This record gives sequence, C-alpha cells and structure tokens, in this order.
Amino acid sequence: METQNTSNELELIRQQMELLKEKLATQEIVNEKLIISSMKKKMSWIKKYIIFEVGLLPIIAIMWLGIKMIAGLSWYNYAFMIIMCCIDVYIDYFVNLRGMRDSDFQKCNMIETTKKLTNMKKQRSLQMLIQIPLLIIWLLWSGYEAVHSLDMPIGDFQRGFTQGGLVGGSIGAVIGIFFAYKIYKKMQKTNDEVISQMNDFVIEEDDRQEDN
Repeated sequence: METQNTSNELELIRQQMELLKEKLATQEIVNEKLIISSMKKKMSWIKKYIIFEVGLLPIIAIMWLGIKMIAGLSWYNYAFMIIMCCIDVYIDYFVNLRGMRDSDFQKCNMIETTKKLTNMKKQRSLQMLIQIPLLIIWLLWSGYEAVHSLDMPIGDFQRGFTQGGLVGGSIGAVIGIFFAYKIYKKMQKTNDEVISQMNDFVIEEDDRQEDN
C-alpha cells in the first residue's frame, strides 16, 4: 500500500513538473514576443520618417522652383538641390529599411541583426560626413547667386523677396542643420537601444539553456 501511495505521489509530482515546464515555456514565448514587438516599435519611427521624406520631395521641388524663379537662381543650382534630395532619401531608405526584415528580429537571427544594426550606424555616420559639406556648399552657392541677382535690374518685389530670403535662408539653414543632426543622433540612439535589448535577450537565453 505504501509503495502504491509513493508511486501515486511521484506521478503527481511528475505531472506538476510537466505543467510547470509548459507554463514556463509559454511564458518564455510570451516574453519573446513582447521583446520582439518592443524592438520593432522602436525602429518603426524611422520607417515613418522616411515615408514622410518621400512625401515631402515633390513639395520641396515645387517650392524651390518658385524660389528659383523669383530669386534668379540658376537651373544648375535647382537641379543640384533636387538630385541631392533624391539621393538623400534613397540612401536613407537603403541604409535604414532595405536591409531589415521582420524575420531579423526573431531569436535565431538576433546576432546577425545586431551586426546589421551596427553596420547601419556606420553607414549613417558616413552619410552625414558627406551630406553636411555638400549641403553647406549648396547653401553658399545659392547665397552667392541670390546676392549676384541683386545687382541685376529687377523689380522691388523680387529685390525684397531675395533680400528677405537671404536673411531667412541663413537662419533656416542653421536650424535645418541642427534638426538634421538631432534626427541623426536619435536614429543612432534607437539602434543602440535595440542592440542593447538584443544582447540582453541573447544572454538571458544562453543562461537559461545552461541552467536546463
């Protein structure tokens, strides 16, 4: 009788252990999904920002065409600005979105994804190193052409618009470069946060496997 009771107790303990393992496995899956969802959410604003950039391109093209006509800027200046904007948006897409897929955030791909995110930061830094000097050159070029147009026989409205544009453009350029740098830093910080989250998750998984 005692042997039977002992056997029943052991079977009950075994069943309880199986239930506990199932609960732990379910909890791990839920935690993994929450972590993956959190990482995707952190990266999602970058995707929205690039979509915003694409939508802004035609507006910039039309607005600057009007400024070009009034301020007497050259077609070369206009073409350079449009090409530079298009290349910038394409590079943003290529660096931030083209190489990333939903599967990259799965547990089995996290080490490789960490490398992708690290490489993404390097590419962004290179992009900024090239873009900022080109932007400054274009701004100086635009300013030079605008000042030169003031020496031409133009109407009072055009003269006033060009003079106001030079002042407003100078202030806008400083503000624009500042915000571009802030967005760049925010993107880099987002990558750092996701990389840190991935590394913590991988370490936890390794520790859990060692315990098992």
